[in-house]
Amino acid sequence: MSHIKDAELSSMELLAPAGSYESFKAAVENGADAVYLGGRSFNARASAANFGLDELRQVVQYAHERETKVYVTVNILIADQEFPELYDYIYSLYEIGVDALILQDIGVGSMIRSVLPEMERHASTQMTINTTWGVRHVERLGFQRVVLAREVSAEQMKTISAKTALEIEVFVHGALCICYSGQCLMSSYIGGRSGNRGRCAQPCRLTYQLMNEERKDLLAEANLGNHLLSPRDLNFVEEIHTLKECGVYSLKVEGRMKRPEYVATVTRIYRRALDHVLSQENGVNAGSAVTGEEKTELLQIFNRDFSRAYFHSHPGAELMSYARPNNRGIRLGRIVQNRGNQLEIKLEAYLRPGDGIEVWTSRGREGITVQKVWQGKRESEEGKPGDIVQIEFAGKSHPGDRVFKTHDEQLMEKARQSFQEGKERRKRPLQMRLSGSIGELMALEAWDQDKHVRVDSATPAQQAMKRPLTQEYAFQQLNRLGTTPFWLEELDLEVEEGLMLPVSELNEMRRLVVEGLLHKSFQQEKVTRGEYKQRLKEWQNRLKLEQEEQVQQAQQHKEPLPGSHSKAASLAARRLTVAVSDLEGVKAALKAGARRIALGGERWRSRKGMSWEDIRAGVRLCKEQGANCLLRLPRILNEEQSAWWYEALLKVKAWEDRPWIMVANLGELEMVKDIDPDWPFEVDYPVNIFNEAAVAHLFRLGAQGVTLSTELEHSQIEPLARWPKTEVFAFGELEMMVSEYCPVGATLGGKKGTKCTAPCVKEPHYLRDRLNYDFPIETDLDCRMHLYNVKRLNLYKELGSIAKMGVQRIRLQLDRANPVQIRDTVRVFLEGWERALAGERISEEQAEKVNGYLAERFPEGFTKGHYFRGVL
Repeated sequence: MSHIKDAELSSMELLAPAGSYESFKAAVENGADAVYLGGRSFNARASAANFGLDELRQVVQYAHERETKVYVTVNILIADQEFPELYDYIYSLYEIGVDALILQDIGVGSMIRSVLPEMERHASTQMTINTTWGVRHVERLGFQRVVLAREVSAEQMKTISAKTALEIEVFVHGALCICYSGQCLMSSYIGGRSGNRGRCAQPCRLTYQLMNEERKDLLAEANLGNHLLSPRDLNFVEEIHTLKECGVYSLKVEGRMKRPEYVATVTRIYRRALDHVLSQENGVNAGSAVTGEEKTELLQIFNRDFSRAYFHSHPGAELMSYARPNNRGIRLGRIVQNRGNQLEIKLEAYLRPGDGIEVWTSRGREGITVQKVWQGKRESEEGKPGDIVQIEFAGKSHPGDRVFKTHDEQLMEKARQSFQEGKERRKRPLQMRLSGSIGELMALEAWDQDKHVRVDSATPAQQAMKRPLTQEYAFQQLNRLGTTPFWLEELDLEVEEGLMLPVSELNEMRRLVVEGLLHKSFQQEKVTRGEYKQRLKEWQNRLKLEQEEQVQQAQQHKEPLPGSHSKAASLAARRLTVAVSDLEGVKAALKAGARRIALGGERWRSRKGMSWEDIRAGVRLCKEQGANCLLRLPRILNEEQSAWWYEALLKVKAWEDRPWIMVANLGELEMVKDIDPDWPFEVDYPVNIFNEAAVAHLFRLGAQGVTLSTELEHSQIEPLARWPKTEVFAFGELEMMVSEYCPVGATLGGKKGTKCTAPCVKEPHYLRDRLNYDFPIETDLDCRMHLYNVKRLNLYKELGSIAKMGVQRIRLQLDRANPVQIRDTVRVFLEGWERALAGERISEEQAEKVNGYLAERFPEGFTKGHYFRGVL
């Protein structure tokens, strides 16, 4: 059980970001309890400066000397060919003394648990953990902490925390992703830069138009702004007490891409706010949690407007920063008049030379750095709120135009001073005792909390001829601790009267006790590299054996198919999964010859969907036709929705002809295992299965099949295909986002909390980008937005190479297709897959003919996705 849980959250951790060494110093010197940062490899902020191993060694030493922890992000999906480099990297981080790793990849988490359980692991928010069930899974994997999804509410946090021994970490300040972290593939599909691989191009910050079926811009007259996927920044500085009541331990500030001045300012303000909360609860009146000046500083240093996201309720449009995707700064005032090259502004905030401002005109925004400030004919060092001042400005503007201050040079300099090299202020107190007698060696002892060091002088103390050692002089010399992480709080002097010791001896004793204390801080028995390599070898051998056992089991037990028609089903039909979302789709797929149906999934507001009676009927139809049937669960379930599904699945469990289950996240996996450990289940592609270690982990838990990540390219699929019952996405719509935010409801339906006029059911909607591509939007019954790629994946031409790899199953994702589209797509793919499995080559002519046939049914066009290009 976590030591934090044992202590009942008597304290909380402030966790700050660092993308560079300066940002790291800014975090530590401004009061962070821990800093998270990335190495040069395997982290989700590949564009940050990040840290090489030598820099990490320096960082860890500096942090530990100041009783600050260092967590390193290894929070991307990792391909099999990268594992050799990963093995060395993980051990190097352990050897350096990193306090914990932040991980996304379940395969990597499973591997580290086997080969280096001594290393603490934190489950990244990229793992999309948002329920008690999901937390239970990472707890089973041996993680010590979980970073909850940003969509989790206060009440849900409280429920989750009460049911786990893990430390709970949440983001409290900074940028907010519009999509569930770990589920966003928009940057990946559009430009090949994957957020799951640390290369997100942030397409959510670009401009979009909301279009209807007739391609009319529905917001043309709304004057909202065109950044329809760009959320405001988080700001929980006034929610720390509530977070503590919810059982949250670690308060995480986003910002590894931000400049060090930002890190310094935000860390300083949250440090004071957190100390206030903890002091108040210990009976100490520490004043206000956050001052008006600090609130302004948080706005000034960076904001896109602020939000508490879903902490209290669904905010609707108030979540969003439609007008601009970057820093707004603070409102400076309005233009009084424009005198040629000079602006006159009535101030609402301070203005000084060196500040950066933006003038918002009808033609756009123009930014400048203020060189001088005048009040009338007098040059001024600063203008105060209420003053009318003049500045030089060569652009065009009009009276009434708004002016914002985007850069406050005084605030920036204040931040820079806090982490200036050689002026470190983050120190901890020492108690010392100096004792001895004339003619004997003197002893200097020092205490730092639980550590104690004693050193003796090199020469005996002498009788003083002129200046005997005094308390004041000894304290002065021993307190010369320079850039060390200590300051002398108390000195106990127990020496014979008239004693003298050379100052060089005192200085050397001081140096030795400090060195001893720091050395004790880093003393820890380590697993040797040789032992680590032996563990790795044993783990790799186990992985190979597990893969061989899976092959043997597959050969001994052919894929079970219920009903009397099993023998008549073709191999191709049994190895082709058709995902549909309504009863008509089930019928169409079966009529076309499909014998593996995944029904259910999301329940769309714009479509009839499947009632439980429809699901039961679909299961029976599959049984009658000798088809294997799976019930697909939704991609995302929150805590309350999981409780509803738990009760529903208990009823399904009692069905005589109950279907297998296909889970879409780790929480659903745990929930199904809890209902019935023997219930056959498969794992869907949103779980981000990217390597053999992840496949093995899921099969170890009893999975009967896994659908691989759609971000894998063909050479990465090949080693995974050696595992039987792996499935590859071969045709269908590529879902790019799933979000609690719905742009249709927020802008057209007055969405806020549970209220919405549901315009999503009236007609189809699309987001049009700057290149005039229209991305389909679908809204599910839980009011989540699902955003799809413009083109459908189509790997018909590649079926031969897919079969040659040894891939057992392919997927047709047709959950938004109509019955005719389903029927015709299944027919051509069944024929092509049967040929491929028989070793027949699909000719160019045949491929072109089929693609033309499919294009008539899906005129939006096709893509091969990542099959050849992969992701960065």
